[in-house]
Formats: sequence, C-alpha cells, structure tokens
Amino acid sequence: MNYYHEATSGILDLFTAHEIHTLLAARDLPSKSVSHSSVSREDAAAMDVAIAIGAQVSGSEEDAYLANGYFYRARQLAFDDMLMGQSLGTVRLFLLMSFYMLGACHRNAASMFLGVAARAAIVLDLHGPDGYSDSLPKEERDSRQRIWHSTRNLDVLSSFVLSRPKSLPVVRCLPNTIESADAKSAFHAIVGGCTLLEDIVDTLSKDNILHVPAAEDLLARLRQWSHGLPMALRQFRFRQAADSSSAVGTVDRQHLIGNIHVSCVYYFAVILVTRPYLIAYLTSRLHGKAPDHLISDPDEASDVNIKNNKVSKLAQVCVSSALHMVDMCQRAKAAGLAFGNLCLLKAWIFGAGLVLGFSMFAGEPRRDIETIFDNTLDLLNDIGRTSPQARLYHQILTSFSEAVTRFRHRVAGEVRRTVQHYMDQILVIDPPVDVTTAAAGARHGVYDGWEDEWAAGAIMGLDAGCNALDPVSDGTKGAQTLLQLAGFRDQSEWDEIDVSLAEGLFPDTEPFDQLFYTVE
Repeated sequence: MNYYHEATSGILDLFTAHEIHTLLAARDLPSKSVSHSSVSREDAAAMDVAIAIGAQVSGSEEDAYLANGYFYRARQLAFDDMLMGQSLGTVRLFLLMSFYMLGACHRNAASMFLGVAARAAIVLDLHGPDGYSDSLPKEERDSRQRIWHSTRNLDVLSSFVLSRPKSLPVVRCLPNTIESADAKSAFHAIVGGCTLLEDIVDTLSKDNILHVPAAEDLLARLRQWSHGLPMALRQFRFRQAADSSSAVGTVDRQHLIGNIHVSCVYYFAVILVTRPYLIAYLTSRLHGKAPDHLISDPDEASDVNIKNNKVSKLAQVCVSSALHMVDMCQRAKAAGLAFGNLCLLKAWIFGAGLVLGFSMFAGEPRRDIETIFDNTLDLLNDIGRTSPQARLYHQILTSFSEAVTRFRHRVAGEVRRTVQHYMDQILVIDPPVDVTTAAAGARHGVYDGWEDEWAAGAIMGLDAGCNALDPVSDGTKGAQTLLQLAGFRDQSEWDEIDVSLAEGLFPDTEPFDQLFYTVE
C-alpha cells in the first residue's frame, strides 16, 4: 500500500486509515468469515485494485504479474451486477480501475472506467449541495466529498493525457467539510489547481485566439493560487531514512511525490496558457521575422524589438515553466527519489520535453534549454524501467533531438557555402590538442568556428534525412509533427517558407497537442 499512496499522493484520497486497516484485516480472514464481515464486495475489490496500483508502480516482473491478478479479479467483481445499484463504493472502484489503466497505458479503457465512475457520482448527487445534507453522518459527508474531489481531479488531469472531453460538469460551489489540517494537504491544493485548469480550458475554448490580457489574467490567478500554498508544499527537506538501505524514507517519498504533483499541476497550467505564444514566437524565429500582426507599431517589427514584446515574454514563461518542472524532478532524482510508474508525472515530463525540444529546434539561444532537455531524457529513461509508455516518450524525444542535430548541421552547411562563395580561408593553424581540448572541440565543432550557432540567422531548411513519423500512429518518432508546426512540409518548401503566424496563436494546435497524449 505504500507504493499506492505514492502513486496517488495529492491526486486521489479514497481511503481513510481506518478503512485501510479494516479492509486489509478482512483479507486475512478465512473466506467463510469474510462473507459475513461488514466489508462489501465493492470495497474488497477496491482494495484489490489499490494493491494492483502499488504493484504496478514498483514495476518488477513479479509485481506486474501480481498487479494483473489483483486487477482482473477486481474487474470481474466490478461487472458482476454492481452497475445495477450505485454507491460510493461503485465510484471508488471504477475510479481506481481507471487510474490503474492509465498506468498500464490503456487510455481507452481508462476513459471508459472513468466515465462509469463519473456517471455514478452524478447519480449519487455528489456534484450538488443536496448530496451533503446535514441529515447525513459527518463521516459519510466527508467520504462523499473526498470521493467527489478525487473523481474530479482525475477527470480534469487525465483529460489532457487521454485526449478526451471531461466526464464531469463544472461545479463551482460545494459545502466544505474539509478539516483545517487536511486543507494544507497536497490533495486539497490540487483540488484548487483543477478548478483553475477548468477555467483555463473554458477560456481557451471560448475564442479562436487567446488575447494577451486574458493570458496575463490567467497567469495572475495561477500565481495567486501558488502563493496561497502552505510552506510544507513549497519546500521539502529530506530526513534520514530509518532503513539505511533506502535513500528516501516511506513517509518522505509520499510527501515529496505529493508536492511534485502539486508543482506539476501549476507548471502544466502555465504551459497550457502560454504555449500558443511560444509557438507563435518560435515560428517567427524560424521565419527570420517578428510576428508583425501582433505589434501595434509596424516599425517595431524587428527581431530585436520582439524580445520586448509580450508575445516573446509569454513564450519565455512557457519555456521557463518547462525548465522548472524538469529541474525539480531531476533534483528529486539526484537526492535519491526513484521514480516508479507514475502515470501522470511521466506525461507531464514528456510535455515539458516537447516544449524544450521545439525551442531547441527553433534556435532559442538560452543555453540552459539543452541541459534540461537532456535531463528530461534521463528522467524518462529512468521511469521507462517500470513503464512502457515512458520508454515510448523517451524514443519520441530522442528522435526529435536527432532531428534537431541534423537540422543544425544543415544550417551550418548553408552558412559555410554562403561564406565560401565570397571569401577564402587562407590560413589554418592547428595547435597541439590534448584529450580535454579535443572533447571540448567535439562539443562545439558543429558550426566549425561559429561561436554563436545562430548568429548568422541562416535558417534555410531541414535535413532531408529527417522523416520522423506521427507518434500517435508510429509510436517511435515524433519530430515531424513539431517540424510541421514550424512550416516545414517537404523539401520543396525549404526555400519558400510562408506559414501564417496566426495559426500558432490558436489554442487548437492539434498536431502539437497530440504529442501530449498517451499511445495505446
């Protein structure tokens, strides 16, 4: 159960400590005694799925076999006349099965199970004030609210991963039964974060274009939410683990992963708001011009002045959000936190990697981008030991990185050919080279003497060898989708690139968004 609590920390709050103790104790009873116990079949099945999720996180072959066994037994119970009568146990069971399917990379099944949980929650009136009548015992009211918020958290957060509409209606006000101590938890923080995510999606869907004032207002609301987080969620200090063989204690792991989930919700929300501006800005860099239609004074439309433009600033916010997300996870890994199969975290890391990869491709000069992008690959490779989905994400970003390298070689070749047409290099001096110097030269030798790789501004085309496929259909190469966003379609278009920058400002950038989804 420790692994289960890590995987769901901050996202789901479905069991009290007393419930866990009761359900685990009931499992140790003889089968005849269990049938006469107070534990319902739904609750027993829910505990089976919770154990399966914990085994899924650890990711070993033995644990995977164990996870499948527990899940299939629970699934059989779930469809054994349980849908004929809805209860809180129904919502909890199908919500857990959806979470398990997310970790198993079965997005369609996860969406179906989540839909059943959401519909059962609506039938039970968990979304309305009438479902929290004072006539109900406080324990039941608390349980209803925890299960409702858990369902809503997973519904909102997984909608971006599953590429599916949300299953629950927007609910603005419910009676608050949360104790003051619980109000400082990661779970309560993510409940508030999901409310903001719903508002962001609603704002993005209202208009065809996200205006700068609207984006700034959303960012201000996100910042206000983040400033309201308790210090326990904003700073973490490791304590010496009781078990010397473990780098991080069990309690610390659960606390830290919950904090990471909260931070990732914030960073992902910032990326969601600012991503259209990143696409517009980087596309303008690829075209060698500023997005003139976004600047009030046409005379200001130069590559220098765009640096001070709000579109450019929001683009930098998007990149910085991705950098902070990956750097946070890398620091946790360096401190000894071994990431298991955390279904939402790997998708968020992959999304941040896409932002950084696209920035690298467009020649964004920030030198920290490539370092953090390499950290993204390192994190996904680490998570990939327990998750096939993370391995797929790693393959996609690796393919994209290789495409960026080939693109830069082509740019370097174009620069050399342009210069050689007008001048000769008449003296080459070869100083003594030691191993260290040779290694440094290898790192900086891509441009053969050009200190600033993009100083010439000669973005002329793309290596013909870069034919990566759509990751949704191919599953191994994802560079081409992002390259198409920059206006590169085929070799015939390399010399005449003319793509409307307005397209980059529309929230519905489907080819780019598809890379954020899981691949079944």
